[in-house]
Amino acid sequence: MELKISDIKVITVQANFQWTFVRIYSKDIYGTGEAGPAPGLKGMESDFKKLLLGEDAFKIKRIEDKMRYATLYSGTTTHHLIAGIINAIYDLIGKYLNIPVYKLLGGDRDVIRLYVDAHGGKGLEAMNSVLLPENPEFLKNANVEKNRLQSTNNPIHGRLSQEKWNEDYTPESYSQRAKQLIVEGYTAIKFDLDIPTPFSNEYNIRSGDLNNKDIDYIASIMKSVRETVGDDIDLMVDLHWRYNINTAIRLCKALEPLRLRWIEDPTPAQTSISNLEEFRLITSYCSTPIETGENMYSVYQFKDLIKEGIRVWAPDIAKTGIKEGIKIAELAEMYDIEFSPHNIGSPIATLANAHVCSASGTFGVLEFHGHDLPIWQQLIKGNLKMEKGFIILSDKPGLGIDLDENVIKKYWNIEL
Repeated sequence: MELKISDIKVITVQANFQWTFVRIYSKDIYGTGEAGPAPGLKGMESDFKKLLLGEDAFKIKRIEDKMRYATLYSGTTTHHLIAGIINAIYDLIGKYLNIPVYKLLGGDRDVIRLYVDAHGGKGLEAMNSVLLPENPEFLKNANVEKNRLQSTNNPIHGRLSQEKWNEDYTPESYSQRAKQLIVEGYTAIKFDLDIPTPFSNEYNIRSGDLNNKDIDYIASIMKSVRETVGDDIDLMVDLHWRYNINTAIRLCKALEPLRLRWIEDPTPAQTSISNLEEFRLITSYCSTPIETGENMYSVYQFKDLIKEGIRVWAPDIAKTGIKEGIKIAELAEMYDIEFSPHNIGSPIATLANAHVCSASGTFGVLEFHGHDLPIWQQLIKGNLKMEKGFIILSDKPGLGIDLDENVIKKYWNIEL
């Protein structure tokens, strides 16, 4: 039995994040995958096509090894496209065999718990592949922040972000947002805390530092949220690699009484996929679990997190690919570490993550970053069933959904 690859197509569109879709064809059938955001992915299409044409889609290990060896000199962004290709191949194989991907992987969960990324009092503004703000027409009337940045040529995240505090960053706004999300049925909510406060100083921001008033203010936000939602709701916070070691520990200590499920990416350690020893300085002082992993690509990198005390692993299957994601999930299970994938993609990436979660023995919660995107469900053909903060996996073959070509053409003027 062979399933020879006959073509590959790559398209990139701007939504709340930049999404790159990959289609892998075998004559008259195809699979659809998604690659994590990175500059220039569409430009790699022709070179990868030369690698893939004529390959047997069933030989996933050979194909993945071939692409990784072929991109030895290319850095990390090629991993994103490789992941999108691998995910599309799994969708193709599932369709060919008439079986959902999660059953192909041996998964048994068909109900996948989500956590909603709330950002702040409103949803996070749109950004492109280099984290600059974008204003798609379909977000014009959405419940997302606008004009937080004072400079439009500095990235949204990091120590060069030039922000101005506003009412979206008050305890009242965060609490109201949390209350609304609970009404919708979510049992886990994540907020961003790498935010401006009324006491922010530019020299502190550039150094990854916070003053005492900043820390007290940020802690008061999450204290208000906890008092609003009670103890039954899981709360998490994301710091987006913003702070230095001492500041991260001080903030962690201030948040400890709130019993958060995790604190995500407090320092820049993981942005370079190295210097992971930095995490040990935090985990040895902070009792709240530290979560990281969205910028890691292989099981080998996650292996190095074990000795640093990282207790929640968050790979993104749009960056690792389904095959490597399963390896990471199995290693996490071996050490009884929580597996809670990062996910800022479209419904395609969300389902790829969900199918891997189905086969994880230590699965916790899967990120959902499309709450404030009006076109979320419009984008797909097929039924992505979401009920009160859970995804219900279907028995439809492959990932179970596909892109709606008419919507792609309507919003982005791209022919599939």
